Amino acid sequence: MAKSKAFRPSVGERVFRAINMAFLVLFCLTILYPFLNMISVSFSDSFAVLRSEVTFYPIGFNADAYRQVIFNPNIIRSYLNTIFVAVMGSVLSLIFTSMAAYPLAFCDFIGKKAFNVFITITLWFSGGIIPSFLVIRSLGLVDSLFSLILSAMIGAFNVIILRSFFSNLPVSLVESARIDGANDFSILFRIVMPLSKAALSTIALWVIVAHWNNYIAPLMYLKSRENYTLQMVLRDIVLASEGNIYQIESSGASIEGGVTAISDQVKNAVLMFSMVPMLILYPFIQKYFVTGVTLGSVKE
Repeated sequence: MAKSKAFRPSVGERVFRAINMAFLVLFCLTILYPFLNMISVSFSDSFAVLRSEVTFYPIGFNADAYRQVIFNPNIIRSYLNTIFVAVMGSVLSLIFTSMAAYPLAFCDFIGKKAFNVFITITLWFSGGIIPSFLVIRSLGLVDSLFSLILSAMIGAFNVIILRSFFSNLPVSLVESARIDGANDFSILFRIVMPLSKAALSTIALWVIVAHWNNYIAPLMYLKSRENYTLQMVLRDIVLASEGNIYQIESSGASIEGGVTAISDQVKNAVLMFSMVPMLILYPFIQKYFVTGVTLGSVKE
């Protein structure tokens, strides 16, 4: 029997692959260059930065900017505040989102369709900023980190994703657990949630990133600098250059109002410092990301 000839792509396919590869490489470089430039500036000498000589590698290696950032108590406090909001917000969001999605997937009750409609409506309409602030103020949570957690604890999109994922689980597991005498809370926390690690990990990543990058809610609800999250401190340092407030050494240049400008090295170091947790977290959750989205998007 003659050996089958190895598959050889045609000339058109080889040209397409070459063009596609060149485009992807160019696209990756476009994305990576600002990131590399940020790292390079944060580790470069002040004179090299002022002369605009820094591109994608440091010139005159200097880690003094990171010393100012890492050992700054104000930045560390805002860092810990953000970690607390992200972790606590993620845990509570997973618990209450699961409790909202479970009856929609496994229970039959009067008004179930209307309940689904009400959840879906919130994807397009919301109460707005002022009603949200009035609710938080009436609860006495203004200038509290729990205002950030409570205001974003349950999202309609996350409920829909988790409901669809739960619907793909075998109903026989839930029915057999009920026959054995388990209540809905036991079924949810001992059976359904352990089998939904992919979806829960995906939602956890979304919630953590949303809390980590949240800027509008802290701007609305937080007043004291002791409760500031990292995004508020980044605003003061990177945009407003308010180095005197955070005891950061200046570059020597003055801006309007007598405030001394913060060096570009410190600004980029703060930005890099704020990205570290996400860079560490994402590789561990990435394997669940695609699985969680695709499995939860098949069945309604």
